[in-house]
Amino acid sequence: MIIEHHTIKDKIRFKRFFVALKPCIDGFLSGCRPYLAVDSTFLTGRFKGQLASATAVDGHSWMYPVCMGVFDSETNENWIWFMQLVRQAIGSPRGLTICTDAGQPVMIGVKEVFPEAEHRECMFHLVSNFKKKFHGKVFDDHLWAAAYSWNPYLFEKNWVAMDIAKPAATAYLRKWHTRLWSRSQFSTISKVDYVTNDLVERFSNWIKHHKSLNLDDFFDKLRQLIMIMWNRRRKVTRKLVGLILPHIIKKLNAKTRELNLEVVESSEEVAEVTALGGSGFRFVVNLLDRTCSCRQWEVSGLPCKHGLAFITSLTNARIENYVDSFYSIHKFRAAYDQLIPAMVDKNQWPKSDHGFFMFPPLLKATAGRPKTEKYKGCSEKKRKSGQHLCPICKDYGHHWHKCKKGNPDDIAAILAVRGPPKKRTKTTKSAQSSIVPCEDDAPSAIRFPPSQILEKTTKQKGKGGKFGSGGAKRSRTQPICGEHDVAKKKTHVAVKVHAKRKSKEVAEITPHLPMVPLDSPAMGTRSKKFNPASPAMSTRSKRRLSL
Repeated sequence: MIIEHHTIKDKIRFKRFFVALKPCIDGFLSGCRPYLAVDSTFLTGRFKGQLASATAVDGHSWMYPVCMGVFDSETNENWIWFMQLVRQAIGSPRGLTICTDAGQPVMIGVKEVFPEAEHRECMFHLVSNFKKKFHGKVFDDHLWAAAYSWNPYLFEKNWVAMDIAKPAATAYLRKWHTRLWSRSQFSTISKVDYVTNDLVERFSNWIKHHKSLNLDDFFDKLRQLIMIMWNRRRKVTRKLVGLILPHIIKKLNAKTRELNLEVVESSEEVAEVTALGGSGFRFVVNLLDRTCSCRQWEVSGLPCKHGLAFITSLTNARIENYVDSFYSIHKFRAAYDQLIPAMVDKNQWPKSDHGFFMFPPLLKATAGRPKTEKYKGCSEKKRKSGQHLCPICKDYGHHWHKCKKGNPDDIAAILAVRGPPKKRTKTTKSAQSSIVPCEDDAPSAIRFPPSQILEKTTKQKGKGGKFGSGGAKRSRTQPICGEHDVAKKKTHVAVKVHAKRKSKEVAEITPHLPMVPLDSPAMGTRSKKFNPASPAMSTRSKRRLSL
């Protein structure tokens, strides 16, 4: 662990931080393939910054964290510093391969510190930048195909198709994307055939719920996550028997079931394998050297379909004898052999005195709401908000019982499991209602509180008051005093209070009650219909009525 600081205005402040656990380093060197995916993700805590990571992959193709670091921003200086510490931790293993995105600082850091390593560029970021300048079906059909091409012949075939369609596109790739991004150019030592930097995305999703913590709490939580992962995978290794991981053998056995290939043996170790139907390509397989002219076997370390066809045609041949040792159970156990040390909480950590006090980094003012999710590129799939996903046709905008594209049998199967859809009843959440029963000794008349007649005012529009269109200040009316008889029969009065209408109460009385006469003083209230010549007509709500 390394902590660097610098002095700003006579105060020693935190600058950057690097950590690498010894069990992770030893496990990477002894049990993992020599491959590192390097990238950074932003922190969301009080003190913003970048979390750089170097992630490897084990024989089971599981993510394997190796080194982490924190700095303020992605600059050439910070990335060179991080890569130098990575080199101090792991050295320079034979056949080391480093995959990054198209960012210039991280590419400069890898070039300066690991000039001998194989430097790959993430194909996903390459395509994202490429689509900003060039579009067309020819690129959709041949750009990814060129990246997944195993041998130079297939790569050249797709490259020529793009060059004929748009020479400027291939010139752009030659100028700005000079790192390795096609399988046809990968070395045969690392035994990793990844064309994207998906490992760092897995690492970012693994820690995304803890990026808002302070650095001491964050790295303590990260240590616990690694400790849990190591313990769980160590338990898996105790149950494994044999030479190669069962996951790999199961994967290869599945490939042998649908092989449409013709094998012509030249000897016990060499044969020609031809595809029946389709392309008709012929490849040469050498079991002794574990090679195939398609180059998939050499690059990935696993027998390709041509090699599997030759192996399965032999008597008493075992597939596990032709798999690279990086996929062996022995290597997998070595990766998780050492224990991650357990620690007490930070309140019990020993106190240290370095002769100075280190202040936190200076906060930078940022505009807008703090960012918690990364900005998605133009080629990334964005979630369609506000639309329902149909489980049958996987389309948006409708429910499964109204699906027109799906199979009726699938709809019937879901209907049998879930039952018919239930209709939702409309409810008014903003309304409150209560039923008030009349007592036996209740009064036989309803009294209305006194009210004042509205008078027009000539005051000008001022602060804190509301005025109508006529310029007069609007005031609320009070009910006019009055009473009328109520039937002796017991009734219930239902009162509904609506939150959207301010302080309006609607009293519903049984219809057989006598109506209030038009000349009653109660007609001066706002809720009653009254004479157009009434002073209450100066209010805004009464002028809108159609008389």
